Amino acid sequence: MRTGQAAKTAPSPRQDARGVAGDAAGDTGRETRGVLLTVGIGEILVQLGLTPVVAVIPGLAAALGVSAADGAWVLTAFILALAGTLLVCGRLGDLIGHRTMFAWGAIVYALAGALAGLLASFPMLLAARTLQGVGAAMISGNNLAILMRAMPVAKQGRAIAVVAMTSSLAAVLGAGLGTAAVAFGGWPLLFLGPVPLALWAAIRGRCLPDPPRDRRGRVDWAGAGLLALTAALVAIALNHPHGTTSDVVMPLFHVAIPVLALMAAIIFVLVERRVETPLIDWTQLRSRTFAAAIGVNTVLHLTMMATLFLGPVLIVRGLGQSDAAGGMLMVAVQASVVGTAYLGGWLYDRTRSRWIRPGAAAILAVGFVAWALSGVASSYAALIAFGLFSGLGSGVLLAVNNVAVMTGLPDAYRGVASGMLETTRHFGHAFGVTIPTAIVGLVAATTDVGGDATALRWGFFWSCLGMAVIACLGILLALAPPRQGSSPT
Repeated sequence: MRTGQAAKTAPSPRQDARGVAGDAAGDTGRETRGVLLTVGIGEILVQLGLTPVVAVIPGLAAALGVSAADGAWVLTAFILALAGTLLVCGRLGDLIGHRTMFAWGAIVYALAGALAGLLASFPMLLAARTLQGVGAAMISGNNLAILMRAMPVAKQGRAIAVVAMTSSLAAVLGAGLGTAAVAFGGWPLLFLGPVPLALWAAIRGRCLPDPPRDRRGRVDWAGAGLLALTAALVAIALNHPHGTTSDVVMPLFHVAIPVLALMAAIIFVLVERRVETPLIDWTQLRSRTFAAAIGVNTVLHLTMMATLFLGPVLIVRGLGQSDAAGGMLMVAVQASVVGTAYLGGWLYDRTRSRWIRPGAAAILAVGFVAWALSGVASSYAALIAFGLFSGLGSGVLLAVNNVAVMTGLPDAYRGVASGMLETTRHFGHAFGVTIPTAIVGLVAATTDVGGDATALRWGFFWSCLGMAVIACLGILLALAPPRQGSSPT
């Protein structure tokens, strides 16, 4: 009797195996969803360091008692630190663990955000923002490795798409959150607001899976330092005070610092060609397809950030409207990018046309010319309309060019492609602020056209034309034909 009951209640081997497999699949599903959530939070933190600040630079600069050009350094310091340390943070993740770097990066980000919100001194605010940029690099430089390790191969593409969409939506919401933070809580809330989210990411980061470590490798500290130094010197050479700087000091910005930047860049290239594990493997750029796509990526993010920076500055300082009006422009542009990125991917999948990228870059060029004329005409409605038009070009180009970057090298070099993609993205962001600021400052210092607002509108005009020229460079790069036999071996 007992035997019969036992036989009746005991599961069969097949049922037991199915139950164990089901439990394992459930555990794996929960784990991968948890990783996706944590990595998504990391991407949100990076965006919260960018878009809320760029949306309110004019109002933030006024609250801090500095010019709009000096206020732009609150954004530039963050982006330069992020771009300059991204590769070395990823390399450190290879050595000591990507999970460890992610968790400590979130802690550094939270600490720097608290300091930025609590410190009243403008120089100390810049120092805190630089530290926050390093924390963001520790997160961003290790996100992809963690995600790829945790996700099954069949789900990796969708996982990357979800994270990319999360980042884009965070950029859209960040513009509105920045405007609301300044309106209701004052500028410190810009930096204090993300602190709880960063601490939560640090806690969750300790539970992330950790890819195998490369314990035999080394960190190219010399290359990392030279890369950061070169970027900082170029930014200072492009964006320095004109109206308040004496004629004795000005040659330092116009001659000495550019020469130092060039020397640092040359030394960086020489060092990278000699070290065993360089930050940038120059042999990968022998692939014309990959090199051109990386160039297009730089152009894309430079012009995209220029749009987000120039628009609010013109609307608030040049047209005399509110920070909310500037924030609405940013939301419209970002929404256009998000809404059209899928269109670009769908169009490419259907046609595989090589004309999509140059066509999208041409839309950017035309959009900037139209923006230049709208700014001189002081038309807020035209700025919104052509901002949406430029967003169309950015969204389509973003989707299609990312495919070109990631397929421009053999499969074994996908990590290199991803690292170069992120690095040029953030350097594009940095100089998308620095170059327009330099043009606006130069126009304001060298022309007398009847008041600061009028001078700013003309500075906006010439900045937009400069961005149109850069977009035309993107057209040429997108048209570059592949060279046979150029892939690295």
